[in-house]
Amino acid sequence: MAVFQRPVLELPPFGKLEYFSAYWRGRFLLDAFQKEFDLIVRAERDGPSSAQAAAMSRLVSDVASIKSSATEPMIDVHRRSGLMPDDLARQPGNIWESLDPEQIEVADASYYDNGRIAILMIFGSLLNMDFAPAIETADGQFMQVLDGT
Repeated sequence: MAVFQRPVLELPPFGKLEYFSAYWRGRFLLDAFQKEFDLIVRAERDGPSSAQAAAMSRLVSDVASIKSSATEPMIDVHRRSGLMPDDLARQPGNIWESLDPEQIEVADASYYDNGRIAILMIFGSLLNMDFAPAIETADGQFMQVLDGT
């Protein structure tokens, strides 16, 4: 009996990916967040598209700016959810200390009506395990912070 081996590829900027049914999976480090995320790329067996690779490359090159742009909206999401860290008034950037990088999801071109590529950076809350806010980007540009409840 033959043993099934999942297809594996090494593809910049994603790194090593392993194929599952209709998606590729790996791990990815974004320096601005100092911890690896699980990586999910929605793509068929032939691998991520050039548009997905371009969107991810842009996200990687602009991640510090994206994090900066997301700081105030991330604070607002926490405020609306009633999960404000005690020291946040003195240091707004501390919001990131209450979040743990969990997953990056790279959508395919069907996510938006216009073919742009959505990439969601999803975080687990250290304040409430049921709270998982996300940063939404489109073609690697910051769009918004999504509530995670």
